[in-house]
Amino acid sequence: MLDLREQEVPLFFLRNHLAPDDRDEQEDLREGEEAVLLQFRLGKHAVSMEIMREADRVFSPLVPWMRDLGHIRVGEEGRVDLQVLEMEFLPGVVRLSDVLPHGRVLDQWTLERCQRLICDLTWYFARAWKGGHMPTSSAISECHGRVGKSMVSRLRKLEKDLPIPALCEKARRTREAAEEGILDVMPVGLNHGDLLPSNILVDPSSWAIKGYIDWAEAEVLPSGICLYGLEHILGYIEDADDGGKRRKPHFVYYEQAEALRRIFWEEFEQLVPAVKQTDVREALNLSRDVGILLWKGLAWDDGSIDRVVNLKDDLREMVCLEAWLTLDSSFERRDSFIS
Repeated sequence: MLDLREQEVPLFFLRNHLAPDDRDEQEDLREGEEAVLLQFRLGKHAVSMEIMREADRVFSPLVPWMRDLGHIRVGEEGRVDLQVLEMEFLPGVVRLSDVLPHGRVLDQWTLERCQRLICDLTWYFARAWKGGHMPTSSAISECHGRVGKSMVSRLRKLEKDLPIPALCEKARRTREAAEEGILDVMPVGLNHGDLLPSNILVDPSSWAIKGYIDWAEAEVLPSGICLYGLEHILGYIEDADDGGKRRKPHFVYYEQAEALRRIFWEEFEQLVPAVKQTDVREALNLSRDVGILLWKGLAWDDGSIDRVVNLKDDLREMVCLEAWLTLDSSFERRDSFIS
């Protein structure tokens, strides 16, 4: 818990022309007033306004506006740096993670909303594609962000240190395919760095997507690298059953998951006809695998992102790696750690 001392927070409100009582204001807005959100982020996780402008260009109107109000120092001797952000408040929405079901079979009401959701999600990938540019040299060489510039070295680390041989082999083949230039047939452009259900805002009744939030990790990457976000919507992690036979968590796909996946690709092909091409589809599948390996194979660890996941501390990430990736045929899933 950060120590926001009494003498520090009031100074922030004074600098930004806010009344002290605004800190605890909970009353309904009067007619004509507009609500905003105030967010405090650790400096090391600051949001780039340049990235936000690009996100707005590519994905508007589904990127809530944001304004950087500067930084404050808090804690003992001001050791903690906080970025202060003013953000658009979207009324009447919920996080997708709050409504996604945890049951294998979707009833008709839920299935219809998932179908709408999948169609809306396709819009994100189509806009990311159209908002990018074709690489002039190679896709990898034109990715200069934190993840992009170290993509190959991170994959090498995964092929060396992942705790299951089949996953190491998958990382090796993925890295080799990326180095061969298979990704070069697609645009590179801004991609959300954390496309999780908790960062997608939806209408609670229809599940129509109303916004994408938390762009702190966004950067320029090959198209399709955030396709791990689709997998999050097609199923859920079922935790270990302490009272039964299952001692480990496992990923459960909805019974209708493949039908929903087909809807996604059919919609994507309609919005971006190039996706129908064999080489482009191969590149998208590769980009998807790169994204899954990098986002699930490396632990977050408060932003370090340099430790390969293991079977002791990172079971939920391991569950996703095994369930989402197509592994070598010699890998027997029935004998795996999640069985």
